[in-house]
Amino acid sequence: MDFKRYFWLGLLAISPVWSNFSVEPFILVLHGNAGQLTGWVTLKTNQNNKPVAVELAVHRRVLDEQGIEDQNSPESNQLVVYPSEAVVFPGEPVKVQISWAGNSKPDRDMAFTLVASEVPLNLNKGTDNPSEVNANISTLVRYRAVVAIETGLKGRLVVKSAQMNTNKQSVDIQVENAGLGRVPTDGMNLMIRGVKYPEFLGKNGNSIMPGEVRNFTLQIPFIPKPSEISFGF
Repeated sequence: MDFKRYFWLGLLAISPVWSNFSVEPFILVLHGNAGQLTGWVTLKTNQNNKPVAVELAVHRRVLDEQGIEDQNSPESNQLVVYPSEAVVFPGEPVKVQISWAGNSKPDRDMAFTLVASEVPLNLNKGTDNPSEVNANISTLVRYRAVVAIETGLKGRLVVKSAQMNTNKQSVDIQVENAGLGRVPTDGMNLMIRGVKYPEFLGKNGNSIMPGEVRNFTLQIPFIPKPSEISFGF
C-alpha cells in the first residue's frame, strides 16, 4: 500500500514557503510487517549564511469525525526521535532517526505527526567554536510531517448510524474502522441500494485509521438502513 498517496491533505500544512528549514521526506513510512521499524528524516536549512535551531517531537495523529487533524494532539511515547534537538548549518544536513519504541511489533496500522519547530538561535559571540549556540524556547516556524506504520493488515468499515441532516436535504452517515489496517478515502464510493455515489462530504484524502470514526454527508432524500450501505473504489 502507498501511504504517501493518502496523506496528501496533511502536506498542505507542513511547509511554509518562506520557512528557514525543511524536513525530507514529508511522509516517512515504517514497515512493521517487514520488521523495518526505524527510519530517518533529514533537516536542511534554507539559509545561506546562518544556522537554524530545530526541536522535534512525535505526537499522536488525531483526526476528528470530519477527518481534520487536531493541531494540539498530545505527544506520543510510541516512537523515539534522536536527536530531538539540532542546529542545522548551511550545507550540513542533519539526519534524525525515528524508531518504534515498543517491545513487540505494531499490531495495526498507525499514524503519527512529527512536529519540527524552529526556535530562535543566538550565536555566542567571542567564541572560537561556531557550533556553540544558544536556543531560546519561543517557536518561530512549525512543520507537521507524517510518520506512518504499515502492517499489511486490512481495514473494515462498519456503518454505525444514518440519519437525516437538520436541513432535511442530506443524510449523515457515521462509520467506524473496525479493522486493523487503514481505509483510504481517496477514490472511495458510497454504494446505497445498488447505486454508486462518488461525491460526498468527509472524503478529504485522510485515511480512516483503525478505531477511528468518520462522518460522511450525502445529498439524498431518504435515510438508508446500515445494511443497505457499502463502500467501493
